[in-house]
Parts: sequence; structure tokens; C-alpha cells
Amino acid sequence: MIEFLTQIGVAKQYAGDVWLLIIFLIIGLILTILVNKRNLGALILAVYISFAILSSSYFIPQTSGVKAIILGIIIFLVFNGVKKAFPFSIKGRGIVGWTWVVFLALIIVGMIGSIVLGWFSAEELEEFFTPLSKTLLISKEAHFIWSVLPFGMILLLNNRRR
Repeated sequence: MIEFLTQIGVAKQYAGDVWLLIIFLIIGLILTILVNKRNLGALILAVYISFAILSSSYFIPQTSGVKAIILGIIIFLVFNGVKKAFPFSIKGRGIVGWTWVVFLALIIVGMIGSIVLGWFSAEELEEFFTPLSKTLLISKEAHFIWSVLPFGMILLLNNRRR
């Protein structure tokens, strides 16, 4: 796909970033459709809980790929357990409401991506990510921002509806 992007005119040094953006948007839209706007708060909570469980589990293999798969399974299980207990619906009709839904879904994708990519070594990621992508997703500052941003968005959107 990166070759295709360079053939259509994207500069080679930015093709990886454009490809990452496309994947990011596709996953965000799929997440929006699958989770639906009533369950985004439960999904954020499920990601936080799942990451805490996985971080404190000493018996899980430390292989990056295995941890990513296990994180996905734990998120699924926790999400199904908490979605009725912690509903968070974004108010707003039409394009404004759905814009907030998609934006929050993209933030969730960024948070999960930052968590998972943080488990891989720099050498493993060197082939696929440009320095800009690594700065936006993997740096310590980015990891902190991606960890706090979903909760901040919930507070912002929750206060907005009062």
C-alpha cells in the first residue's frame, strides 16, 4: 500500500504516515459502528481496566504480539461486563453528534495503539513507522496524552450536556 501511495504522488518519507492515518481512520470508523455511541464510555473503561489487569499479570508471556492479542480478549470480556453498568451516550443530533462519536472513537483507537505499540522494540517499529508517527504514538509524552485524553473527553462531553 505504501508503494501505491508513492505512485499516486505522496512523498516517500510521508507515505508511512499517510498509511497509518488511513488505517487509524478505518479502525476508528469500524469501532464506531461496532460499539455504537451508547457504549463508548464503557469501552474506555474496559481499555483502562484491561491495561491494568495486563500490566499487573506476571504470568502472561512478555512477547509483544501475545500481549496485544490478550489485551484484545480482555477488552472484549471486560467491555461486555461493564457496558450496561457504565453507559455513556453522546448527546447531539445529526452531524455534530456523530462527529463527537467518531472523534471519541479515534481517541480510543489512539489509546489502544499507543499501549500496544509501546510493547514493541524500536527496531521492530523502525521498518513501519516514521519518526513523526513514533513521536505521536509511542513517545513517553504521547503515551501519557493518549492515556489521559479519553477520560478528559468524557469529562468535557459529560459537562457539555448539563
